[in-house]
Amino acid sequence: MTQTKQNLILIVDDAPANLKVLFEILQQSGFQVAIAKNGESALAKVEESLPDLILLDVMMPNLDGFETCRRLKANPQTQEIPVMFISALEETINKVQGFKVGGVDYITKPFQTEEVLARVKTQLALGTAKAELRQLNLGLEQRVQQRTAQLATINQKLSQEIAARVSTQEALLKSEEQFRLSFDLAPIGMAIATLEGKFVQVNQVLSKVLGYTSQELRDRTWADVTHPDDLPACVFLNHQLHQGEMTNFQIENRYLAKDGSIVYALLNIVLVRDSKGQPLHFLSQFVDISDRKQAEEQLVYNTLHDPLTRLPNRNFLLECLNLALERAKQDADYLFAVLCIDLDRFKVINESLGHHVGDEFLVAVADKLKTVVRPTDMVARLDGDEFVILLDPIKDLKDAIHLAEQLCKRLSASIHLAGQEVFASASIGIVLGTVDYDQGAALLRDADIAMYRAKAKGKGCYEVFAQGMYAQVLKRLQLENDLRLALERQEFQVYYQPIVSLHTGYLTGFEALVRWQHPVRGSISPAEFIPIAEETGLIVQLGELVLRTACQQLSVWQQQYPTAASLKIHVNLSVEQLREPDFLAKIDRILAKIGIKGHNLTLELTESMLMDGVEQLLNLLSELKARGIQLSIDDFGTGYSSLSYLHRFPVNHLKIDRSFICYLPEKSEYRAIVATIIALAHQLGISAIAEGLETLSQFRLLQAMGCEEAQGYLFAKPLDRNSAEELLKKSSSYLQMRQECPHYTASLLNQRATAHLNSINSG
Repeated sequence: MTQTKQNLILIVDDAPANLKVLFEILQQSGFQVAIAKNGESALAKVEESLPDLILLDVMMPNLDGFETCRRLKANPQTQEIPVMFISALEETINKVQGFKVGGVDYITKPFQTEEVLARVKTQLALGTAKAELRQLNLGLEQRVQQRTAQLATINQKLSQEIAARVSTQEALLKSEEQFRLSFDLAPIGMAIATLEGKFVQVNQVLSKVLGYTSQELRDRTWADVTHPDDLPACVFLNHQLHQGEMTNFQIENRYLAKDGSIVYALLNIVLVRDSKGQPLHFLSQFVDISDRKQAEEQLVYNTLHDPLTRLPNRNFLLECLNLALERAKQDADYLFAVLCIDLDRFKVINESLGHHVGDEFLVAVADKLKTVVRPTDMVARLDGDEFVILLDPIKDLKDAIHLAEQLCKRLSASIHLAGQEVFASASIGIVLGTVDYDQGAALLRDADIAMYRAKAKGKGCYEVFAQGMYAQVLKRLQLENDLRLALERQEFQVYYQPIVSLHTGYLTGFEALVRWQHPVRGSISPAEFIPIAEETGLIVQLGELVLRTACQQLSVWQQQYPTAASLKIHVNLSVEQLREPDFLAKIDRILAKIGIKGHNLTLELTESMLMDGVEQLLNLLSELKARGIQLSIDDFGTGYSSLSYLHRFPVNHLKIDRSFICYLPEKSEYRAIVATIIALAHQLGISAIAEGLETLSQFRLLQAMGCEEAQGYLFAKPLDRNSAEELLKKSSSYLQMRQECPHYTASLLNQRATAHLNSINSG
């Protein structure tokens, strides 16, 4: 439609959010927009200025949309204004009632810009065409009346009869020719049909859209080309029109083309009457909206499906879960299950091979999942690498477990992508659908909880949800909230575990360890809160707190005890801290503000951290090394590190994990592993530090193997600040004794060191 003026559209809705959305859509498209918040306000508005189109909400307080429309149609001034109803997608609207009161179309919520504009423009175009046809009919009726008057005059004036008749016939022929041209060349489908629905005249557009010739259509009726499922509503509305209960109606229907294809169209029908008010024929306007309907169907499909895998998405899945729960409440024997599937190594694949290959991998996994389910089951993708299977129905839990085992086996097989084989296992959570659940979202929540429990067990595992799991999740969530508050309330304390030279017995430093004193639960183990801090990112703030506190404490001790000048403070780092763009700047600020030297600080990293972005990490560690800061690989032997990379990292120490030290005297294989780690450290020109040293026999074996330093309960447990200061005092006294009598044999050194260690431990 070519706009010659700015069309005025009135929006009537009691929801401000709906008014705002529709107002912006229409105003930005060049329409003049007015708004009303209820039916009474709308009736007052149209008295002031007649709009070209009214968008009317159905559900409104006091005066609802249907009653408002009745009053508009009862008013001769407003009865020709087209009214489009607004309704929610999930609302069930009686279309017949809407058309009976005079509505012409519906717009569904939530609003889609393309749909709103398409429907609005269609109605405005129909309104223009209807006005033109009304004008043509009016002109035709006027000419018929003129002709009747002329014929009456002829009876009185025979001499003028021939001339008047010729003049009248010429005018009538001209008028009929104009109507015929407007009818045949109209840009939309046009038809004149008998009161029984048989086509009398059709234009080119209607013939082309339905695929018939004009003659073929004239041998048929509207009922012949209307979809059988849509025919009853049309028959009813035709009857209402014929009885005079409405002047016209508009309906969206499906029609059958000659080749059997379905055509979606907007049909507007007007009953033409003679001068005495008797029905003559039906005049119809037919607008092909197949493209728009296809776009709407595609939009609905996209709303309910994942664009990458074409699987149902979360919205679609939740609808199906809710339906399954409703069935479970009605049928006691009905049982279904939900399997939540999370790929274990997708992040590695995505980051190492690229997102394009990652997408191909997800599509391949989706195809695998579809091959192992039944036609009655559903495979959906939630987001990322998380999939869900609705197993519907099942006999018992064994069916779900069997499928989970089958999936674990199937997903562990390699997939060929980007010219190479890719392997990825999956963690699976299982939950049974029972009447204990009210919403599908709760089922997904519990399946997700079980999946994370399976992931914690290891790769390629499954876990069945139990009620206690949800309580644990709530407990963990509470702990996460408490952890955030603990940082604000300064509930964390730093403890210090001594590190001792195995050759001299000297205290060489401390490892700073964080402890949490919860105001209600008391002391909370780091094993419980550190993983949560890492997952939530709070580890960055917590790690900086420990680093600053430990450096500050070492500075104080160095001022109090001159012998503490060479001590080193060991602080653990997390991978999240290393990823901070200003990590080096933070280190520099802390050292400069506190005033300790870089060589007094040792930063400890785990083996797994070394494999995360090797080149970037090498640059970062080199920068730390340039500042004199020492570096240590913590828990060595328990993680995964490549020896081809290890020699490139500028580390100073390998810390042997306590799991190898505890059985050192009893198990020869453990002694071999520890000896190998110490030899590897020496080959790399660095020292070895043993963790978890508890007995003198362990001490002597490590000393014999050439291990330089150790920490553990043999020396002391992690100490608070005051206890650590007491230890420093004892160490200072021992160092003074050593300086006064420096000539010890190896045996005497061992004895004195042993005695010193015993005194520290007993103290």
